[in-house]
Amino acid sequence: MDVEELDGLDMEILRLLQEDGRISYSDIAKQLRVHENTIRFRVRRLIDRGVIRKIVALVDPKKIGLTHSAAFMIKADPKKVDSVASVLASMKEVTNVYQFTGEYDFIVVTFASDMKSMQDLINKVKKIDGIREVNVLMTTNVIKSEVRYSLLTS
Repeated sequence: MDVEELDGLDMEILRLLQEDGRISYSDIAKQLRVHENTIRFRVRRLIDRGVIRKIVALVDPKKIGLTHSAAFMIKADPKKVDSVASVLASMKEVTNVYQFTGEYDFIVVTFASDMKSMQDLINKVKKIDGIREVNVLMTTNVIKSEVRYSLLTS
């Protein structure tokens, strides 16, 4: 589904779901002044077309013992970029993998319960076939961490 195919109602549904993924279809319908069946149809269509990838609980990592986070800036062998990306994406400690142009090929966001676990993760990443260099930036303070996107309305 292309952005052109999303109308104002779709965008409003997405906005409400980003605010509260547990909001009921009936509450969305009331707020947007449309029938609940319309909301059910629209949400199903947004899911089927991949606009909504998944509806999940947003967990505070510190509350579940993941008190250490870091960004790994990674340089990879150009011939092994795809395999490196695949291995990084499969790691349970890794929450985000971004591929870039420029000096570094990837920035990877990770979480660990303590410094020993983080060091073990660093060593594990450095051993991935195809990785040439890893520069680790430890998080000292989280200023903003959002999973919500600014939605353009039609």
